Amino acid sequence: MTGIPRVVVTVLVAMVVTAAGLEWHGRRVRSTAASIERAPAVGSAAMPDPPLGDAGPAVTAAPDPPPPLGDFPRGVRMLHGDARHTGRAPGRAPRRKPQVMWSHDVGGPIEAQIVTSPDEQTLYVASLGGTLTALARSDGVPKWTVDLGDRAYATPCVADDGTIYAGSDAKKLVAVTPEGKTRWLLDTDDEADTGPVLARDGSVVFAAGRRVYDVTPLGFVKWRFAARRKVYSSPAIASDGRIFFGSQDHHVYALTALGALAWSVDLGADVDGAPVLSDDGALYVGTDGDQVVRLDADDGRVRWRAEAGGYVRGTLSLTRAGGVLAGVYGPAPRQLLLAAPDGAVRLKFSIQGTGAREFGVHGGAIEDDAGVLLFGAQDDAFYAVAPGGELLWSFSTGGDVDSPITLLMDGSVVVGSDDGKVYLLRGN
Repeated sequence: MTGIPRVVVTVLVAMVVTAAGLEWHGRRVRSTAASIERAPAVGSAAMPDPPLGDAGPAVTAAPDPPPPLGDFPRGVRMLHGDARHTGRAPGRAPRRKPQVMWSHDVGGPIEAQIVTSPDEQTLYVASLGGTLTALARSDGVPKWTVDLGDRAYATPCVADDGTIYAGSDAKKLVAVTPEGKTRWLLDTDDEADTGPVLARDGSVVFAAGRRVYDVTPLGFVKWRFAARRKVYSSPAIASDGRIFFGSQDHHVYALTALGALAWSVDLGADVDGAPVLSDDGALYVGTDGDQVVRLDADDGRVRWRAEAGGYVRGTLSLTRAGGVLAGVYGPAPRQLLLAAPDGAVRLKFSIQGTGAREFGVHGGAIEDDAGVLLFGAQDDAFYAVAPGGELLWSFSTGGDVDSPITLLMDGSVVVGSDDGKVYLLRGN
């Protein structure tokens, strides 16, 4: 097993622009010892909060050139499968209760979704034990383990060349080769506990503390944007490069591809879960105000608010027909399917609750290519539900299942649990 070398990165600061919450840093990460130069904190006593909704000045540096057009290689390589977080899985889940082909204990609870190499032959697991582990898809045997230094809540992401990007509460983003070697480390201002997302130009966008970063594959920080409070949501990225995320300052933010503020809107409650972008340009978020909210991605106008009856804290997702999937906490925990035009409830699947507001279904289900929904819950189980709402099967683990389910192309179901185990199940 391979651990992360105890190396502090060198930073070359090329330019800093701070306006309306925008911070630009031309810094590159290297493996020599040095400290990171910090820009003044936006929103501190020395620098007042930027006015919400005001766009920052245009950034003069040109973005990286886009890659050739075409889809990314297959494999579940970031949270909910793509940069929009749709959760539309490209395989077909078993219709009857599958068999456990193998399980492996990674040494700590698993809150992050399990992602794959582009060829799906390797599974990457981040855990609260502070490790990133590569497992062979065939039998679950570990290929390597990297020490991330602290708990890892964030779903890793995997680039086209196989590089794995993983954040942790050690206040670092780590780039790891497919062989388990550390390519570079980036020190962040706070805990890097949201899932990194790949932009079309190959850069990595993620949040740490109240800041959102855009980092090139070579470790340059292109820009940083500061919200007023903690950002727990993994950013969602549109095809034109715009970036969307929520914050515990009750706001949803939209940034340009260069990190300038396009708009923000106050929803009156924490926005912890990752948003999802629809095919028609709508943006959906969940809130601690017990709501799912549809916004116009162009200007942030609220189109509707749907009452969910509990916290909506996990990543939302979409059906292929455009419906919105949301996990809901107590007192009546359930998985909801909402209609896109008006937020009306089209499907409700309830689980046994405890009456507690902090107990429930954490995130939106993923959908297989025939409309079957797969999701976990804090009753230690995960579920396969038919498009009409009928339970097809469930599987019990030894702990909460807050991690989104991963469905492979051959129909194998991969899940991580708070019991510290990864399970791979396959139908007969």
